[in-house]
Amino acid sequence: MKKSVFIILLIFFCGYSANLDAQQNIHWFTDSVKTSSQITQDINVPLSITADTTRLLMSALPQYKFDIESAQRPSVARLLNKLPNSCAPNRVKTPERVKDNIYSLPLNIALGLRLYLKQPLQSNNVLSSTANDELQSISLASLFTGKSTYILGIEKGRSYGEFLDNQIMALEKHNLVIRRGGEATDSLVKMLLKDRIDYMIEYPVAINETLNNITSAVQLSSLRITSSPDYILGYIACHKGTLGQKIIEDINIELQKLYRSYPFYQAHARYLDNTDLINFNKTYQTIFNVTIPVKRVTQY
Repeated sequence: MKKSVFIILLIFFCGYSANLDAQQNIHWFTDSVKTSSQITQDINVPLSITADTTRLLMSALPQYKFDIESAQRPSVARLLNKLPNSCAPNRVKTPERVKDNIYSLPLNIALGLRLYLKQPLQSNNVLSSTANDELQSISLASLFTGKSTYILGIEKGRSYGEFLDNQIMALEKHNLVIRRGGEATDSLVKMLLKDRIDYMIEYPVAINETLNNITSAVQLSSLRITSSPDYILGYIACHKGTLGQKIIEDINIELQKLYRSYPFYQAHARYLDNTDLINFNKTYQTIFNVTIPVKRVTQY
């Protein structure tokens, strides 16, 4: 009898331990094949804002084992709904997405999306007539009026924020090329350079990263989109369930600490032009409700 009880208890304990281990694993989905393969390598080599802030967060959460996997954006949404122990970084929070997932505090700040084109601004007759007097901003509606044949390249399954999503949805189908697959920013830039599309919408940081990886000297012109937000926040989204809620709670605790750390600030600032730092610093202080962290000098 005692032997039977012991065996039952042993089976129960093993099953409980296995379940506990499974709960501590997190499927961490990124839409970048490059990031998924490099993020766990040399952590001293900067990759991108999302990768660098993610590394810092993962280091602060030793109770979880992150299984980093790449998936296309539409697939990420389905996987987050399906897997109880799944999360994804740098997701834009929209009313529709909040219905399906639980969101953390902000992980990243990205200075506003811009409209990119290959031609110099001054040589583009359409922009000259529809942009404001100083060629500072452009309205998508005015750019794609009537029978416009211009083409905007976008990424399938991506949210550009509620404001721009609504404007993009209002465009005619013949004005859009929807890029499917991973590394969409790189692909859209190449399409732009080959005149397969006329415009694309992207963050300055992402464009700079892509152009830096192109061997030939290439420059793109850009305009701010009229009335678009000055910045967009990237969040961590997790499965909407008990486990997802617990993961988000732990993530939020560590994020509030990271906001005050210089490495987290530097994970953003190192990718910005000096001309953008003033605006970024103001945004950082406002969003995270902290002073700008200062690098500590080690004293011997």
